[in-house]
Amino acid sequence: MNNDRHPATNDPIGTATNSDLRAELLTFAQQTLPTPMIPSRIVVLSELPKLPNGKVDRNNLRARPDLASIDTVEFVPPTTDDELRVAEIWRSVLGVDAVGLTDSVFDLGGDSLAIAKIVACVRDSYGRSPTLRDLYDRPSLGEFVTTLTRDGRDSFSTGNPRSVSPEAMEADAVLPDDVRAHNPYVTPTNGHAHILLTGATGYTGAYLAYELLQRSQARLSALVRAPTPEAATARVRTNLEQFGLWNPRWQDRIEGIPGDLARPYLGLDRRTYTRLAEQTEMIVHNGALSNYALPYTQLKAANVLGTLEVLRLAANTRTKPVHFISSLAVFPGEAGSPRFNETKLEVARGVLGGYRQSKWVAERLVSEAHTRGIPTNVYRPGLIAGAQRSGACSTDTFLNAITKGCIQIRSALDFDVTLEVAPVDFCAEVVAHVALSDHTCGQYFHIPGTQTLRWTQYVEHLRRYGYTLEDTAYPDWVSKLREALGDGQDNELARFLPLFGDDQPAPDLGYAGSTPIFDTTNLEAAIAGTDIERLDVDGVLIGRYLDHFIATGFLPAPKATQ
Repeated sequence: MNNDRHPATNDPIGTATNSDLRAELLTFAQQTLPTPMIPSRIVVLSELPKLPNGKVDRNNLRARPDLASIDTVEFVPPTTDDELRVAEIWRSVLGVDAVGLTDSVFDLGGDSLAIAKIVACVRDSYGRSPTLRDLYDRPSLGEFVTTLTRDGRDSFSTGNPRSVSPEAMEADAVLPDDVRAHNPYVTPTNGHAHILLTGATGYTGAYLAYELLQRSQARLSALVRAPTPEAATARVRTNLEQFGLWNPRWQDRIEGIPGDLARPYLGLDRRTYTRLAEQTEMIVHNGALSNYALPYTQLKAANVLGTLEVLRLAANTRTKPVHFISSLAVFPGEAGSPRFNETKLEVARGVLGGYRQSKWVAERLVSEAHTRGIPTNVYRPGLIAGAQRSGACSTDTFLNAITKGCIQIRSALDFDVTLEVAPVDFCAEVVAHVALSDHTCGQYFHIPGTQTLRWTQYVEHLRRYGYTLEDTAYPDWVSKLREALGDGQDNELARFLPLFGDDQPAPDLGYAGSTPIFDTTNLEAAIAGTDIERLDVDGVLIGRYLDHFIATGFLPAPKATQ
């Protein structure tokens, strides 16, 4: 943009170009970032402010630009009685001077507590009963008011706003023609010398890195979001250390690669991309955004397009096998006890929720790549839980969030759903063993728990451990959670509020009344004769997880043991 005070008047061509650029950047942000992180305004400058040494003057960038000199999204004032009444509630709760119809509650600084307060105020003073999901799903003032004033329930409240249609899923599951093996895969004669791992800074990634390093002499490259290779390597090491998995002898065998699954060519420069394409002999693709509260459109960049870029790298120069970490969540919800075999996915209909759909589409891309000459294996773990031996658990999972959330309000969620709990170290052992054996390709492996655990059984384990959890009907449980958040109380479930409707949880979290049966023929054959052991997910193992959470401060100790 030029330096004139009125660019819209003096430089119409430049203004149009800037507008197009901002629109493209905003679209990218909406597809990539969680809603609260999407910028409300994008400013295009002719040049960045510089210090005398030529570096960017970051302090100068922090100053709020003169909005009069930029063409911005037009402020649309509220005009109807409904719009004015709700706008006043927003203005009061958020502490802002004015609220326009196109303003998003997140752009105005709203967080989960502010949203809970807005909904409570609307209920008290407006006479309507919106849900927290209504505001999460329709975050602009105009959309929210429309939801309130429309006769009956809004279609987005009764549907699944995080989902896309089965037709859209199938369209995204078509692999581009250029992604295919151009050379036959050649099995390394002396074992794998170079492995690429994605998602190495996550919980499952830490155990995958450990098993791959422990079971081979390979050099491990890890794709990590970081500014430098040194910072990327440090993140991998720190992640291993926090779970007690680090071995100093691995220092020279780990290479952090700054990159990003959500960007074309994994965010790599040409030289790094070419080097990885030439030297990598196997890829373990574990990286993904694992957030049940985000819609498919926001998960697509990392989970779907990221998988596409991994497959593209696998086909570049030398053909490399890809071991893809999927999920048992890719199957449709069905009443009764449907049986799911260890075979290729076929049916998109019935798979609801952004995370579930993104894994379904990504897995279908992997299956298609196998038919084009890229060796692949797919692993479908259940709900990944703590390590069997140490009890070390990640706090960043929905199961652990719902555990803490229920303990915080001393009330048990009433939800007739089954849990397939799979210890993280067992999952990693299976993947590493199969991948490094290099004998099996084109197969699918289910990795559930040793037995299905019902949510009600899990709650009883929590009670036997010492936690007080009242039996509460679902509508009362939701009201209790909302009231706690509205009163400013901390609760681990705040970020998952869109998943709890007035009458029942969203299907993203599981299908009530369904008790699926997962075939494990391939899994059992793969680990037969090995020392890979899978412990029962019983009171002893769950107690080990709870011990870890109390020791690390994630959970309070039960009052009886304090």
